[in-house]
Amino acid sequence: MGGGKETPRQKMIGLMYLVLMAMLAMNVSKEIINAFVTLNNKLESSIEQTENANNTLLSEFGQALQSLKAQGAPPSEVKRVEMHKNTNDSIVEFTRKICNDIVKRNILLLVSAVDPSTTFEEIEGIDMAVIGDDAAAKDKAKKLAEKVTSLGLILDDGHGHEGHAEGHEDPYENPLFHIDDAGYIHIKDLGGYAKKDDYDTPTRILAGPDFEHIAPEGQHFMDNIKDYRNRLCGLIADHPSDTMENGTVYQYKFDTALFSNPEFLISESDRETFKNEVDSTLAQMVADNKIDPEDKDVIGEIYVRMTIPEKVMNHGLPYPWIFGQFDHAPIVAATAVMTSVRSDVLQVQNIASTHIKSRVKVQSFNFNKIDPLAFSSTSYINQGDSLGLKVMIAAYDSAEAMELKYWEDDTVQYRLPDAQQNKETMKYFKGKAGQEVRLSGGVGDHKLYGLIAVKEKGIKKWKPWKFNYSVGTPTGTVANEEMNVLYMQYDNKIMASGSGYPSTEASCSGCSSFSKKGDGQYIANVKSGKEATITVQGIGSDGSKTQIAQQVFRIKRLPDPTPKIVGVGVEASTVKIGKIKQAKKLLAELKGSPLNIKFTITKFTVSVVKNGEVAEAKCNGERLSGKALGFIKGLKKGQKIYIENVYAKGPKGSPKKIPSMILKVI
Repeated sequence: MGGGKETPRQKMIGLMYLVLMAMLAMNVSKEIINAFVTLNNKLESSIEQTENANNTLLSEFGQALQSLKAQGAPPSEVKRVEMHKNTNDSIVEFTRKICNDIVKRNILLLVSAVDPSTTFEEIEGIDMAVIGDDAAAKDKAKKLAEKVTSLGLILDDGHGHEGHAEGHEDPYENPLFHIDDAGYIHIKDLGGYAKKDDYDTPTRILAGPDFEHIAPEGQHFMDNIKDYRNRLCGLIADHPSDTMENGTVYQYKFDTALFSNPEFLISESDRETFKNEVDSTLAQMVADNKIDPEDKDVIGEIYVRMTIPEKVMNHGLPYPWIFGQFDHAPIVAATAVMTSVRSDVLQVQNIASTHIKSRVKVQSFNFNKIDPLAFSSTSYINQGDSLGLKVMIAAYDSAEAMELKYWEDDTVQYRLPDAQQNKETMKYFKGKAGQEVRLSGGVGDHKLYGLIAVKEKGIKKWKPWKFNYSVGTPTGTVANEEMNVLYMQYDNKIMASGSGYPSTEASCSGCSSFSKKGDGQYIANVKSGKEATITVQGIGSDGSKTQIAQQVFRIKRLPDPTPKIVGVGVEASTVKIGKIKQAKKLLAELKGSPLNIKFTITKFTVSVVKNGEVAEAKCNGERLSGKALGFIKGLKKGQKIYIENVYAKGPKGSPKKIPSMILKVI
């Protein structure tokens, strides 16, 4: 192609192709031939991605038109969008036709290398087997698939060949080509193609006997490229202008006669000169009101990119472009050239469709603010039930007033046809966008059915909505997570909540501190006294407070923990000699208590009777001192060990003395 704006990937593929062609001219090994297979596979993969992007654009045109019709847009607006959608439909259809024509001639080339008697008539129309549901086309596609398979074009060389998708049987399965669901034909992996180094067939079918007698298929190939370029530019350019200030409407029309084809596009200078000539011609067409100024750059990019020069240089001599591509080129290299052209065609289609889509400026509503919105069909459930929550994004115009009309608990009006509804009985609310509507009512379920004013293209329309809510009798509960007691020197965990009010709060009389730690969760601390009272109040929307629950708690001291040697239970009175000799530290725990309180041993004494005398070892912290460990190692069965003067510290307060422990060694 002539160049133009290319992605880094496209530049890489083009450079790779040029290098491979140069190496072929030097008669290098067959590994280079196989490199063309790799190049072609990469191009086919890129083509499928571009096809997917183009199909996405195609669906967006349909969605925009459906949206307009569903919103009741004016007929003139619907007609305008339909015009642009039809233009894009023509672009898509023409692109598919030209791409498939290139692949069909590529199939002719590949099959003819094995069976020279093959004709284009055997291949023409096979795509209609998928997109047209044509019986004759289906029969032709099946016969071609059978012929390709029987000729043994693709050898089993371990590459593996693409088949039909799992769960979807392809009636035209063969090792050479595939027709996808959108009707595009693709060449499969040619890694096992039997005649990869065939130089004669591309020359015979696409180049011709000499420069003066170009092969008909080669001429058709070049004419296709030029025709696609001109028709695509015309589809973009040929449309009526917007109405000018003086009331004039121009009918734009692309004129291909104003352009001349370049003789060479070899050097950067050649390409820049040609681009400047195209830009100058298009600028004059804008000045003459032949094309829209907004179309100029896109048309210029497509025209330059899809232009092939008259000649190329080969061995220092000028060759017709078609000879430069296919004269004595291996057949897999010729395939890569044809696939590269298809890739360019699909990419410029994407440019064209994207540009046409920019004209479809469908805007039904004015939005300047977006907020998250969570809602459900009801705002009240009982324990054991579930709530269906929807979370969405709400877009609105904060500058517009919010207007609502609604019936409250009227189950008759909303079921009537619109013409029979008595809208005089509806309540009316007008305020700022997003402003709350205050609701109340007696105990029980309530239902609202209403309308909200929405501007579509500046016209106010009323859209329906509904909302259910329940009013319950105020209730409250208070519960201690562990027991109906508050302990001194301990963070007592309290659950205190209520229902029937927008919010609640809890307080404690008799607590030294009472702090909230979460939704309905509090921490209560007490230092002295016999009782403390926790009260829950409901807070109304006006700030008023009502007591809805109250609970009295007894105040107790924390129970003392019991010492425990690791590996020996707190209630144990005997210990096996093997276990006691493994002892390293002393712990303290609340025996049989549901409280999860950590105590830390601060000091204790270990005593044993040795030679009729009491030997004593003092230990600081929870670990046994070296002297105490020596006592334990010297113990014998029948002896006793005394753990006394044990002090432990709870979560708060100072260490206190806890019970002793006597163990008999067995």
